[in-house]
Amino acid sequence: MTALSEARTHSVPGIVLPAALQAFHTLQEPAYRLYTEAHTAPAESSLVLGRAFGELAAHWSQIMLRTDPAAYAWDLFTTTVHASAKRLAVPATSRLQYEAVVLHHITGCTIHRASETTGRPPEKIRHLLRTWPPSADSKESERTEREDGTIPRRITRGWRRMSDNGPCGVSPRSASS
Repeated sequence: MTALSEARTHSVPGIVLPAALQAFHTLQEPAYRLYTEAHTAPAESSLVLGRAFGELAAHWSQIMLRTDPAAYAWDLFTTTVHASAKRLAVPATSRLQYEAVVLHHITGCTIHRASETTGRPPEKIRHLLRTWPPSADSKESERTEREDGTIPRRITRGWRRMSDNGPCGVSPRSASS
C-alpha cells in the first residue's frame, strides 16, 4: 500500500540535438536573433526566435537532405518569424531582396555574412542590395510604427548596426575570415 500512496516521480530525459544542428545554431543564432529583433518587440523576440529554431529542429532531417540546407533553413526560419511578426515597411522587389536589405541595412550584416545567413551566393546578395532603391516616400517608410507602438530602426543606405562584437554579433576577427 505504501507504494500506491507515494507520489510517483520520474525525470524527463534531456533532448540531445544532432551535432550539426548545434553547430548551425552557434553559427547562425547572432544574425537570426538580430533579424527577429528587427521584426518584433523586445518582449516577444526571444519567444519568436525560440519558436523559429524549434521549427528548424523539427525539420532538421529534411533540411539536411537538401542541396542548399542553409537556404532552406533560412526560408523556413523567416516564414516562422513572419507568421508571428509583420514585415517592416521596406520596399523590395522580392522576398529575398527584403531579407537582404533587413540583414544588411538594419542589422548591420556584411554582404558575406548575409550570404552565409541566407544560404545564397554573395554575388546574389550584392546584386539585390545594389538594385534596391529606397522608395520615393522613404521618410514615411523609415518611421513606420509597429503594432505595439515601437518604431523600427531607420533604414538608410550605408547605415550599420554595430554590437559590441561587430556586425551581426560576429567578432571582428571571425568576420574577416
